Amino acid sequence: IMTKSALVIVDAERCFFPAEEGRRLGLEGFGELGVPHGEQVVAPINFLTIIATAGELIVAHTLDKHPEETAHFSDTPNYIDTWPPHGRDGTPGSLLHPELIIATHPELSREFIKGDQVVTSPADDDSYTGALAHDRVTGEILPDFLKSKDVSHIYVAGLAIGDADEHKLCVDSTAVDHKNLGFEVTVITDAVEAVLPENRGICFRNLGAMEIRLLTSLEAYEEIKGGLNA
Repeated sequence: IMTKSALVIVDAERCFFPAEEGRRLGLEGFGELGVPHGEQVVAPINFLTIIATAGELIVAHTLDKHPEETAHFSDTPNYIDTWPPHGRDGTPGSLLHPELIIATHPELSREFIKGDQVVTSPADDDSYTGALAHDRVTGEILPDFLKSKDVSHIYVAGLAIGDADEHKLCVDSTAVDHKNLGFEVTVITDAVEAVLPENRGICFRNLGAMEIRLLTSLEAYEEIKGGLNA
């Protein structure tokens, strides 16, 4: 029996891309919490989207839609559990990067929102994980949606990774939490970037120790193509 897979694109929104991207595109919202080299994930995510769509895989994406005021934000952020204001609901920073295929063809991906609750203390902050992201219309959460489509394996891409340990961020939180919910999980290594570049190797090592697979977008392509030809 073929495992049914989905592509989950985490928080590929303007606020997490470097400010230079905004200048290049002449658009607002970039660089609010810019991830170094974040722009490099756009091409592999688009490649994966094309492959996934051709292979009739489910595609879903998450977006931070933060409230105006929340303990997630700080004027003196520590970049561990407090951050500069970013991705506020209704602002340009909360929109997908415009060069993503799912931005120009929204019908290709199901959107799930996270981070929309006011956090009173960083200790209570559950806005990182896509496992709690919900459909704004139906209220359905991402893991339940995936299970309703008989998906048992997800490819994860997007921004950004932490250390996959005590300081998980949105991509590694989403990957680990779905693994804990019983999904098989594959993180696409060239379609993610770290807030702190030195965490990249640490994150991948920790994910691997949890039996979360690590593939490049090209390896994922070969795998999906193999499934199509099976």
